[in-house]
Amino acid sequence: MLKNYFALSLCLIAMFFSCSSDDHENNQSLNDAPFFEASYSTSLNNLSVDHSLFEDEEVVGELDFSQIDEASGIAVSRQNPNFLWTHNDSGDLNRIFLIHRDGSHLGTFRLTGTGNRDWEDMAIGGGPDPDLDYLYVGDIGDNNAVYPVKQIYRIPEPDVNLADNSIQWKEIDGAEKMSFTYPEGKMIDAESLMIDPLSLDLFIVTKREFPVTVYRLPYPQSTTETMVAEEYGTLPFTLATAGDISPTGEEIVLKTKERIFMWTRSLDESIAEAFQREPIRLPYLPEPQGEAIGFSPDNQFYYTLSEQRGGEIPRVYAYQRK
Repeated sequence: MLKNYFALSLCLIAMFFSCSSDDHENNQSLNDAPFFEASYSTSLNNLSVDHSLFEDEEVVGELDFSQIDEASGIAVSRQNPNFLWTHNDSGDLNRIFLIHRDGSHLGTFRLTGTGNRDWEDMAIGGGPDPDLDYLYVGDIGDNNAVYPVKQIYRIPEPDVNLADNSIQWKEIDGAEKMSFTYPEGKMIDAESLMIDPLSLDLFIVTKREFPVTVYRLPYPQSTTETMVAEEYGTLPFTLATAGDISPTGEEIVLKTKERIFMWTRSLDESIAEAFQREPIRLPYLPEPQGEAIGFSPDNQFYYTLSEQRGGEIPRVYAYQRK
């Protein structure tokens, strides 16, 4: 009898620790799917705009800070849903900007120990510390396909209360560098970076090919060794300029210069399974050089922002859920 009680106790202890393990570890298998090739059509004739989920664009502000002239990515703050993070692309310093949704500049943060070769997109989501939200900045652009190694920088979202637009910038230490290459030494230009909140896997979508290719960096990503991104699948369009996954993981958006596609996903599905279903086309007013999209933390909005072109001041566009 004592032996039976002892064995039962061991089983209960094992069950407790198994159930208490990190949720992200339990979701690691979500994206372990064979390479996919989505085969539907995304032509203008095939996919008309679906107005059932989101309103048309609303101009909520204009950028008032001239140094944000090539905004190439946005991430909506998890600390204040009215605040947006953004950055310039190639040629700028290693800095990120915090703006209000009305376009006003709140402050600049410089990420020490990083470099901006061609920052093209950013994402916000979980990471090593389950109590923190992290910003991911993708140094993934490569217009001339000459750089074999790309970087993604990860840093806990800076305290928005430290933002001060009266100073040049606030220095932020501790950014982690995640270096990666593509399979077979491919040198690829990409402008879309996303994090899956269910698995914490990172996804990069290429820009110039047809079809575009989706690559994956599974969690936990190395900060000490150069990783090789996994070739995950293909999507039947080209010129992808930005992407995001909703905070719940149930919606995925990718945008081109003229269109925004969205895929829905159940919580027990992989990203690959979602991508193999035909997307819907969301409302979008094409911008002069629109290369940024991001969901709000309450999932009630998605925002877009453009680089400056032709002297036109970039506007912050909000698309509200119905």
